[in-house]
Amino acid sequence: MQRLDIKKMFPDRMRALMALLAVMGMGYFLLSDLAGGTLFQHQYWDSYTLQTWNWLQGRMYIAEPEKYEYLELAIYQGRYYVSFPPLPSVLLLPLVAIYGLDTPNNQLIALYGMAAAALAWAVMVKRGRTPHAAAFWALVCVWGSNMLWMTTNAGVWFQAQALNMVFCLAAVYSALGGKKALATTFLALAVGCRPMSAVFLPVFFFLFAWDEREERGGFVKSCLAQWRCLIGPILIGACYMAYNYARFGSPLEFGHNYLPEFMRAEHGQFHWTYLWPNLKQMFFTPVTMADGRLSFPLFQGFMFFIANPIFIIYAARCAVNAATRGVSAEGLLLAGGMAVVLLITCMHRTLGGWQFGARYTCDIIPFAFMYLADRGRRQVRNWELAVGGLAVAFNAYGAVYMIFNG
Repeated sequence: MQRLDIKKMFPDRMRALMALLAVMGMGYFLLSDLAGGTLFQHQYWDSYTLQTWNWLQGRMYIAEPEKYEYLELAIYQGRYYVSFPPLPSVLLLPLVAIYGLDTPNNQLIALYGMAAAALAWAVMVKRGRTPHAAAFWALVCVWGSNMLWMTTNAGVWFQAQALNMVFCLAAVYSALGGKKALATTFLALAVGCRPMSAVFLPVFFFLFAWDEREERGGFVKSCLAQWRCLIGPILIGACYMAYNYARFGSPLEFGHNYLPEFMRAEHGQFHWTYLWPNLKQMFFTPVTMADGRLSFPLFQGFMFFIANPIFIIYAARCAVNAATRGVSAEGLLLAGGMAVVLLITCMHRTLGGWQFGARYTCDIIPFAFMYLADRGRRQVRNWELAVGGLAVAFNAYGAVYMIFNG
């Protein structure tokens, strides 16, 4: 009987990826076991399943809203609507058609986390890292951030952020592979999960134009030559706008402005008066220790770079590159996009509410990751290994903490 040759069946790259996904799958199972077997349960905070079910019944609004007082539903002209961008509901159509309101959404969000890691791994392999080094970076990107905790719970907020990370990493992978129109299309899909991802559409557009400025005969001509990159975003954006208009009479309104908490707020959902308090919360609220135990806020979060240490690695790499190679246009554009998102985020009335860490900042991790992939060293440095390992350990602690204390 001929023996199976695993090395021939699965090359080194695939074995590394399979190992990564196996570790993540077991991790999700063990965390769900601590929570009482949640991986095989439906998470009732899932507004997307409810929205999809109402679509299949021929409604854009939510029927019998009194049953769902625990959800964040927008109220407009006497009807109740899901207040989040619609793309995750689109992907749920086949599951809701099969399972109705009892979708296996906790399994789905774990798969989103694994898909994000697979894409992060593919990005690093594409940029010349070894398969095992790429697996390390993928874990730092997804499990070394608040995404670890979020992908154990299929609540509406976390589904949106997990799927946003998947689409943004797909955009990064496409961009670094020269598939520019596909990259902006993935970004447009990400906007249907987290609207502020739209900030990176012009960032990518100008990145592409800058890269081709010499062969196109100048930056302006290069911008004009990027017209294919606009097709996907225009078509997808038109769908979002039509859906928004049909529900709220405005092409730009996804529904959050009609949430009761923002309608009651003196300054509404976004206002400059929120900026400084939120900046202090995000940059200067520490994790402390008292009587041998960690102490941190569970509402509004704490220092985003403690919860998501990939930003420490990113900042160090930016500083080293600036000192040794100079500042690149690509680095400036990506950093500018991330800064804009952070500023807009800090002008929001909340910073994510109940959470471990600073979950909104997970939305910009793919773009810090893009810089690290394209501008970082090929080998994993010892200090990067230490920071990355501590990041995974801290967020694993956070996931367990939220199971028992959240």
